[in-house]
Amino acid sequence: MSQKRKKGEKVETFDYKAYKGDDVRWALDTLFHGKCAYCETRYASSMPMDVEHYRPKGAVSEDRPHGGYWWLSSDWHNLLPSCADCNRKRGQVIVEYSDNLEALVLNSKPILSPAGKKNSFPVAGVRATAELTDFSGEAALLLDPCRDNPAVSLRFNLDPLHPAGLLLPNGDDTQRQRGATSIQVYGLNRLKLVQDRTRLLRRLEFLAYLVIELASSIQALEDPPTVLKLKDTPAENVASKLKLLRDSTLVEMKSYAADDAPYSAMAAAWLRSFTERIRQSA
Repeated sequence: MSQKRKKGEKVETFDYKAYKGDDVRWALDTLFHGKCAYCETRYASSMPMDVEHYRPKGAVSEDRPHGGYWWLSSDWHNLLPSCADCNRKRGQVIVEYSDNLEALVLNSKPILSPAGKKNSFPVAGVRATAELTDFSGEAALLLDPCRDNPAVSLRFNLDPLHPAGLLLPNGDDTQRQRGATSIQVYGLNRLKLVQDRTRLLRRLEFLAYLVIELASSIQALEDPPTVLKLKDTPAENVASKLKLLRDSTLVEMKSYAADDAPYSAMAAAWLRSFTERIRQSA
């Protein structure tokens, strides 16, 4: 006969090691292309992957009596690959922002703020206990990369006139609340992370400049009077060579949005923005 326990009480003999198996780690690493499920950094080249529990297994920071979602400790649907900075709570330099981005705050002497998920799992509804598997009443405030579309609650600042690379809340009030909570808890605007995303955006903007300039040169070379002037000269095939260079540059730009590329969600958003810019200028 099983021992009775209080509501939400953790089973002391429960094995918390099964989820650490090499097969689990390999599967998660493969599914997420070697990237953190939260911030999309490629952790494999610099640090081991943390096997993260979306709903924390042993404790809940916002509800200390709860005891954690121990019954989900090895549930496949509760496991995610994470980098150390998103998973472990520690001091980080966080880039603060206002809704209009005009009050960006970054102190000359950086102040470390606690960031990283650890045992955090805030909810707006009623927290599930006692081995429940229906979580619809919890109204979780953290985004789940496997069940939620992050683009509904989050957007990247792509405007080069403002500090680029920032992640901002998006959507209606509920969606923005989830976005803002996820940014804060996961530490998605850590200084180094914002700087890394900004470097990627600058590379994309440079490649975009090349594409636009190449397209302009191709158009000039294909002007009928110019074609006649260049006929039977060494420069006759320059336009064709420039087209190959333009197309190769476009392929390179699109590669940044591939599933296995770091920050591919941001790159995909930037590509959509770039496509719209080209369409409007046509």
